[in-house]
Amino acid sequence: MAKFAQRFMKPTFDYDRSLFEGLIWEEPHSKGTDTYSVELHVKGFSCECAGFTFRGKCKHTQIVNDRVEQAIDGEVPEYYIV
Repeated sequence: MAKFAQRFMKPTFDYDRSLFEGLIWEEPHSKGTDTYSVELHVKGFSCECAGFTFRGKCKHTQIVNDRVEQAIDGEVPEYYIV
């Protein structure tokens, strides 16, 4: 049995589950040496970083959430090449 239960961060936007569910965004590690996968599930976002495992939220999920919310609202989100 896993030590920690799977956690999810609820998105701040309404979304069509069939369109967004299962999408994965690669967000850079704060030291720039690696990336973390942020995935959108039926229950919300998950991230493989240690911070998300302990707190159920992290800067990686918040960045992706904000970017998607901007795109849904018609704004051009800021992207960068990893």
